[in-house]
Parts: sequence; C-alpha cells; structure tokens
Amino acid sequence: MAVQSLCAKLFNNLDVSCIAPPRKFWQQAVLINKSDIDTYTETLPDAETEECNYKVTFTLKDGTTGYRILGPEGGSSFFGSYDKSRSDLGYPQYIHNVSILIAGEDEASKCILDSLDKGSFVVALQLKDGTVLIYGLINGLTTGDYSYSIQEGSGGTPIVLSSLEDAPEGNLPLVYESAVPGQETEDFDDAFAVAS
Repeated sequence: MAVQSLCAKLFNNLDVSCIAPPRKFWQQAVLINKSDIDTYTETLPDAETEECNYKVTFTLKDGTTGYRILGPEGGSSFFGSYDKSRSDLGYPQYIHNVSILIAGEDEASKCILDSLDKGSFVVALQLKDGTVLIYGLINGLTTGDYSYSIQEGSGGTPIVLSSLEDAPEGNLPLVYESAVPGQETEDFDDAFAVAS
C-alpha cells in the first residue's frame, strides 16, 4: 500500500482562462553563494488559516553580494524548472534546475565554471512580469555533468545547476519578497548586495 501524504489541502481557485501567465525569463540570473545567506523567512500555505502564500524574504551577510550572469536578451538560455517526486515516506520533494549561459574560454569564464562545479548556490531568476523566483534556497544548487564547447555552442554553452538527487528541496521555488515592500526588482538588480 502506498503512503499518501495528507498535510495540505486546496483552499483557492485558479482561473487562467482570460490571462496569459508569464512564460519567459529575463536573460540573466543572480547567483548567491549559499554560505552568504544570513537569514531567511519562508511564508508557505497554511491549511489552518487557509492562506496561500509561497514566498521568501532573505538577507545576505554584511559585505556580501550575489553575482549577476547576463546573456543576450533575445536568447532563451536562462530559465528555471523543477521536477517533483515523492520521498520514501511519501512526501513531495523537488529537484530545482536553473539553466544559465556561460561563454568563452578565457580565464574569467574558467574561474566561473570552476566555482559553479565546486560550490553550492542559491539562484534568483526574474520573470518578464517582474516576479523574482528563488531556486535552491535550502540545499543549494550545483552543476551536473556537462560538455562545454565554444565551437558548437556559438561561443558558449548552457550550463544547468540542479539540486543534488540526495538533497532535494522540500518546496517549489519560492517567490522573493523584499524587506522593503515593492522593491523586489531593485533588490534583484542590485544582486541582493548588503553594504558593509
């Protein structure tokens, strides 16, 4: 008999019959060293109060910042996705995936790739409607296997950062909420930097 998780229930409707949801990301990402996150607060759905929230507010340690990776705005290399499965105990778990474009064979691009391969990151992406999504907040993201070729990839290669299979996230990617109401885009544009 399969174990079925009954920890949540629906408490709102979803009508997308007359609107087109945002389907494209700005072609940039802000990568944050996981160890630079100082504090965070998640606000998740609450079945008792029937409130549907799926957001996070966070601050980085003093003197730290995220790092922006930019691609051509007409491209489609920067995007996020997630894969849902169930744990052995029947709870939902999510593998977060973020695709970014790395280009060139110079020292700077090699240093970026080396860091991505050996580090753990939280990644922020922004949809065209301004919504900022946060991937890998709890367990971080890192690169998987890839083949890098500037010859075949017009000078660069899309690189995917993902949750480790043995360390999935417990939630979907979260919507970023600034500590200053309405300042999500400014925080993203400033790479979430904290002045020291």
